[in-house]
Amino acid sequence: MGEEPLDPIPSFELPSTRPGAAWKRRRHDEEMEERTEQGWDTPINRRRFLDLARKLGAGAAASAWLYPAFLASCGRTALSRSGRPGFDVEGGAGGSAAINIGVISIYSGVGAFVGKLVDHGGDLAREQINRHGLPGANAFTPEGFPRFDVYQAQTAGGILGGKKINLIKRDDNLSAQVAVSAVQEMITRYDIKGLIFAGLYDDIYACKKLVQQFNIPSIAAYGDLYSVGQLWPKTDYRQLFQMFPPDSWGIELSLQEYAIRDRGYRRFAYLGDNTAVGAQGKRLIGETLAREGMDLSGAEQYNVGDVDMSAQLTRLRGTKSQVLLVWGIAGDTAHALENLKRLDAVYVDRPNALRASPWRPQIIGFEGGAAERTFAILAGDAARTGTMSYWYLGGLGYIPQFRAGVDAFKKRFGVAPTGGENNPADAVFLFAKAFEEAKGTEPARVINALETMKGMNFSSITPHSFTKDRHISIEKDDMVGITLERGKAARTSPPYELGTEFREFLAPGYIGPTQFTRFNMEGLLRKHPKLFGDIMLKGGYGTQCTKRPDPKSPYGFRLTNECKIH
Repeated sequence: MGEEPLDPIPSFELPSTRPGAAWKRRRHDEEMEERTEQGWDTPINRRRFLDLARKLGAGAAASAWLYPAFLASCGRTALSRSGRPGFDVEGGAGGSAAINIGVISIYSGVGAFVGKLVDHGGDLAREQINRHGLPGANAFTPEGFPRFDVYQAQTAGGILGGKKINLIKRDDNLSAQVAVSAVQEMITRYDIKGLIFAGLYDDIYACKKLVQQFNIPSIAAYGDLYSVGQLWPKTDYRQLFQMFPPDSWGIELSLQEYAIRDRGYRRFAYLGDNTAVGAQGKRLIGETLAREGMDLSGAEQYNVGDVDMSAQLTRLRGTKSQVLLVWGIAGDTAHALENLKRLDAVYVDRPNALRASPWRPQIIGFEGGAAERTFAILAGDAARTGTMSYWYLGGLGYIPQFRAGVDAFKKRFGVAPTGGENNPADAVFLFAKAFEEAKGTEPARVINALETMKGMNFSSITPHSFTKDRHISIEKDDMVGITLERGKAARTSPPYELGTEFREFLAPGYIGPTQFTRFNMEGLLRKHPKLFGDIMLKGGYGTQCTKRPDPKSPYGFRLTNECKIH
């Protein structure tokens, strides 16, 4: 190789400019550094490469040939996993100043909306931490609500002295074995210091051996091991922490408290997917009904992504069930409801569901399906008011104290959150705080920090926290009911009103999930008397059906089950 001068290698990603104002030049240089750490093709990247090439004595031709490989090693790829030009779904590989956190989710096929939720929540959290660091003590109100204006005024970005957080994302392609390969790559190629499970429930089990081998601290943002006794300390999976609300609690409250005692239903049918989500849901539903001296009148299964479920639903119609439990992700739940509409079996109200002839059962669904706004958007008119599910007290947008968070989300992505984005966001913040508490990323110290620190909340009401004997961050008294509303109150006698949020800040004609306040009231008032009682009940937030004056109540009213819809 000769000593001919090295020609500049052009950048097609982020060209250099020199703004006139000094503060603009500083911001420009900071952006260049950030993009370089993420693997973008920047003048800084090229300068770094050319310096290296000179040291190696590489000529212009060799440099031009090697440069794409250099970019790829920084995380830049020619095609994404979806085949579109741009970044691969993992983002950049980062540099020595970046701390990599792995993310396993669903970025393709029928579950691709899950990956979108994860991207929106996780990326917003990463960006906020990298720009503003962790929230200081004054970035929360005395009640514990985040003060986004105070937080976003912080100027010391990053953690551990300015290190940036980087998310390495991979698609599980609806296959647990694909997830195992992806985690192996994350560990060996990217040296991840934490792992967020936000894809198939099966991924958590399949990756256990690998996670334990490398002692990788892991958070289940969308996955439930608690309900089946597979969470530490009942098993040796100490690396795993769960922030997803357990199905066992949601099913008990939905069936025992609501469907059986409140609504008076006695016949139940089940339609679930062919993954661990469906299998676990069916078993837990069966166990809950058995404790009430009941069992399922019928049960059917479908494959994830199935559009035609008419055969299964036709068989279930013969059971004359009053409740249909649909256990699957949002897209599949939408397909099930579309099939019900074609069978003229959509839910009308409780009296029709009780008669069961013609068959018009009330729908109670899995939290990852019927509690998501996505299912209502996909199902259209087939998604009816009164469809029920469950979640936990938190998330973006349910109460006015989180409008600043919603506004930050809308400003970043141009759309409002649909529900579910808060879990991956809080998982990123949990890891960031654990790294700070551990004073580094050594796995044992990070796991210990997660078990002992006070907790963290960025987009949830109660800080997520764990202990050495409790690796789940929420309690049963945090659980809430979720019901679908369609822009205006359904016609029923007695009538009901939509929650205050529909007048104050939801878009006109909003169709989607809202909190159903008659669900788990005793537990919520016990743990959250000010938030649930003084703010939500007294302020009229959530669907409060049906309200009756009662001077003996601390709020001057009580909620009854007279409503025909809920």
